[in-house]
Amino acid sequence: MTLTDRQRMAHLLRRAGFGASQDELNMYLQLGWDAAQDRLLRYEQIPNDAVDSQADAMEQDVLANWDHAKMKQPPLAGYQLLWLTRMLNTARPLEEKMTLFWHNHFATANYKVNNPPAMYDQNKLFRAHALGNFHDLVLAVAKDPAMLRWLDSNSNRKAHPNENFARELMELFTLGVGNYSETDVREAARAFTGWFFDPKLGFVFNKNQHDAGDKAFLGQQGSWNGEDVINIILQQPAAAEFIATKLFRYLVHDHPSSSTIKSLAGTFRTSGYDVRTLVRAILTSPEFSSDDAYHGVVRSPVEFFIGTLKNLGISQLPGQPMLASLRRMGMELYNPPNVAGWDWGTSWISSATQLERLAAAMSLTSARGDNQQYGLDPVAFLTASGAQTPDDVVNRLLGVLVDGDVSGYVRSALLDYARNGYSGDPTSFTADATRADRAVRGTAHLIMSTPVYQMA
Repeated sequence: MTLTDRQRMAHLLRRAGFGASQDELNMYLQLGWDAAQDRLLRYEQIPNDAVDSQADAMEQDVLANWDHAKMKQPPLAGYQLLWLTRMLNTARPLEEKMTLFWHNHFATANYKVNNPPAMYDQNKLFRAHALGNFHDLVLAVAKDPAMLRWLDSNSNRKAHPNENFARELMELFTLGVGNYSETDVREAARAFTGWFFDPKLGFVFNKNQHDAGDKAFLGQQGSWNGEDVINIILQQPAAAEFIATKLFRYLVHDHPSSSTIKSLAGTFRTSGYDVRTLVRAILTSPEFSSDDAYHGVVRSPVEFFIGTLKNLGISQLPGQPMLASLRRMGMELYNPPNVAGWDWGTSWISSATQLERLAAAMSLTSARGDNQQYGLDPVAFLTASGAQTPDDVVNRLLGVLVDGDVSGYVRSALLDYARNGYSGDPTSFTADATRADRAVRGTAHLIMSTPVYQMA
């Protein structure tokens, strides 16, 4: 299919962010394709003071409302809502999209770390390195207190090395299965001995618990330490291919060609592992704008929820009900299920999780009274869109929610629903406030129930 400029830009904003409000979409359209990509990629140039101030205030509220007598640590929910607020209101969508990517890539869970502030500090680390140098990010993660606790680094001692971090560093974080041996795992574990964390000081190096002897790692011999191991890993061609593959699947689709990955990996290595260079190469590739990519990946629960709020022009999070819904959809921020992270893609959809998506859509489209600020406002939609007839409602909502990308059969069924029981002059449709309200809410819910709406 040939995408319109609007469809193509909406696609970019779903992949390099979480979707867009109509005002945001119009702003990026005015910039044009190349300038829009550059704005997304060079987000440091975009002021983000409003959301930074909002996040700081929310963090202070979490700490101020912490009941020390009942809880050893502040509640995780406050930090979850803080991050979701950033996703919804940030002026730098790619920054948050990449922060989510690294959270899943270096999966760490609070159910073991048991320290929400440490999880939030790790979140800040991912944001700071979101499009930075991959070597610097890996080294920072290796010294991150939440990761050190998660993978038992305090038990990685000279006399009895613990292999957990060394194994996941290669299997899940840098190389992938088949690109290292069990000997490499054991030797890397020795190199990281003494890399501990202290609850008050954070990362500490315990020289007395470090094995300074020679180690044979990935074909190289020396008295390697943890940083040496990371350096040697990133000398392996497999490292660039591993990250290029995972980022391509996150941003484009799940079936890249080997030639595409080799090209992207070459670009990544030549850049000195600059993540921004790799992401730019992916976003400007022919594959990104291909038919395969457009509405070609399943939206994660967070992408589904934040994208919906943006589409509907909702600026307030539904709060605790949203967190509960995300858990039922299978995605609790700061609590991925295991060290491999969430099982991305089609695994997001099951009979149970799809029912929860439908329930979330119903909640957002039926909010009234005190809850109206957390849901679709039909009057505001009709005013902003200029919709005057049932057909207008369907066409405008299809454009807002799915770029109009539905079959003729689906469009016809939606028109039948919106027109149902209305026999008067179509141009007086909005004069019947009750009927117009029901048509907008019901049509939006039906569109959000379609297969295409589950796709980014």
